[in-house]
Amino acid sequence: MKRRVAFYCGLFWLFFSLITCFEAYRLKLGDIHQPGPGFFPFWTGLFMGVFSLLVLYQAIREREKEDKGGKEEPKRWWNIVIILIALTAYVISLEKIGFLFNTFLFMGLMLKVVYPQSWRTTILGALITAIVANLVFNVLLKAQIPPGILGF
Repeated sequence: MKRRVAFYCGLFWLFFSLITCFEAYRLKLGDIHQPGPGFFPFWTGLFMGVFSLLVLYQAIREREKEDKGGKEEPKRWWNIVIILIALTAYVISLEKIGFLFNTFLFMGLMLKVVYPQSWRTTILGALITAIVANLVFNVLLKAQIPPGILGF
């Protein structure tokens, strides 16, 4: 039953993403240096389409697994609560702590608690994510990111 719901949700979001991309394209995309009004909606729709294809793939894979008599993995619903609390804390503390350090802490929490990883993977993954996000937003996009207590 849940597999079927995931499949239909994936189809719905795929359809929705196609409409979003089509309508955004009609608004004129522009380019990376001078984005038009449809630039961000188009890319959002494109990413939404990719994620919906992943949901469809997982739903089909789960069906094949169930057909072979595979065991279903237990769901960890408390992760949703942890993610919502962590996102709220991230937004509240962004100005005071700063983007780089706050992103590192947030990703560390996600990698260690929500999807448990080894300490090495957690620290390395959080560090890489924070540095790449900082490069994208500060260097490439020249966005005004809060420096926080560390000054960078």
